[in-house]
Amino acid sequence: MSLRKGVLRGAVSLGSARIAMSLLNAASLVILARILSPDDFGIVAIAMAVVSVIAAVTEASLHQSLVQCHKPKQDHIDTVWTMSCLRAGLIFAVIAIIAWPLSFAYGDERLVAVFLVAGVGGAFMEFYNPLLTMATREMRFGPLAAFQIGQKAAGLALAIGLAYALGNFWGIIIGNALGAILASLASYLITPYRPTFTLSRVQEIWGFSGWMSLNQICETINWRFDQLAIGFAVTKAELGYYSVADSIAVIPTRELSLPLRNALFPGLSRIAVQPAKLRETFLEAQSGVALVTAPAAIGLALLAEPTVNLLLGARWGQIVPLLQLLAITYVFDSFITVIRPLGMAMGTTKYLFLRQLAALFVRIPLILAGLALGGLVGAAAGRALSSLVNCLISFMLAKRLVSVGVWEQVRAHGITLTCLLAMSGAVMASNAALLPVIADRPLLQLLALAPIGAFTYAGTAFVLWHLTGRRAGPVKELLKIGARVSDFAVFWRPRRT
Repeated sequence: MSLRKGVLRGAVSLGSARIAMSLLNAASLVILARILSPDDFGIVAIAMAVVSVIAAVTEASLHQSLVQCHKPKQDHIDTVWTMSCLRAGLIFAVIAIIAWPLSFAYGDERLVAVFLVAGVGGAFMEFYNPLLTMATREMRFGPLAAFQIGQKAAGLALAIGLAYALGNFWGIIIGNALGAILASLASYLITPYRPTFTLSRVQEIWGFSGWMSLNQICETINWRFDQLAIGFAVTKAELGYYSVADSIAVIPTRELSLPLRNALFPGLSRIAVQPAKLRETFLEAQSGVALVTAPAAIGLALLAEPTVNLLLGARWGQIVPLLQLLAITYVFDSFITVIRPLGMAMGTTKYLFLRQLAALFVRIPLILAGLALGGLVGAAAGRALSSLVNCLISFMLAKRLVSVGVWEQVRAHGITLTCLLAMSGAVMASNAALLPVIADRPLLQLLALAPIGAFTYAGTAFVLWHLTGRRAGPVKELLKIGARVSDFAVFWRPRRT
């Protein structure tokens, strides 16, 4: 199988899983927001942020090391499983130790039990069958996709059912923990595996994972720091507003770009020793991911008010400016999604850590300054600005890794940036023109403005592609995919007799 077809197949498999998970996330958030209060979401946000940071501190990218390993053997797989066992126990032990001090610091004794239950879920989150990851080496992504959907669906279904029955935050906390446990156990049914406890290959595994562990720590703190800091400065309800806004904002970009990132890692690993091909593939992949994911985030920012009013209800209206700023944050992230799989494929994980460390030193002061000067909106603005700086840092890292200049990378995103401007202008102009008709009608606003934005974006991309000589690149690849889908639909269309 060619690299392009393998990556495409992986992106489709994992992308389908991620789309399903995103839809599940969105649907559950809408349901839970109507069952629970902002205060409940504030409690959940604190618990999830703490568990994420502890999990990141113990993160060793164990499963990914099997993909990067040149010729993994059975004892490599068993070592990864053994290290996962030890990591799961460590996660829970650390959370159990810090549960009481943290609950005292946040001024809420309920958090002791919440941390303990959430810690069980965190311990099982990555404790799944390593053979699911091994399958991706052969560009078989179906087993991993099935596991991801099952894990998310189980957790959300349990969370909704328990939230309805209990009427408080315990529904989410217990549901997530049970979902992680059940999904981890089910992973051993998807692909049969009989583990053996061994640490014979720990030095080799850690040789790849060491820097990735440090990178993951910084990445998670970058992602969760704002919620941890805000939790000390505002009420649980205000933190709940911020957390819900962030949960919605992440769906269009990070949730959709992750499958592409995961599919690219094994693909880029195959050509890591071919500098010219690696450089070309990186540029094409980086611009392609942004072209697909960025418009969804900008569209969410443009239509934040009717989206919130329609899906969550009037009591959540104050999250609109937060949602707009956080959606823009994820737009910047979409331009640099491919940096991580590139660094992992090249084995230069040290530079990925240094990139996250630099971003952390930028993000913390900007978020704290924003929080002090402008409250929740200021914190969101500080986070958006820090993401822009991180984008520039990542461009400079790519220049070092594959000799692609910063300006060359910006030019590669030229079509995307132009289309985003055209789409934004069209939506804002249409909203102003149609305001007398669609005001206070959120469903009508979405039905009228979303298609205008989508057609403007797609039409601008098509015109620019023609004007630039129909060059090979993401637009051409998307047109090919569209043609294949169209041919498939025509082939399976029922024929008249």
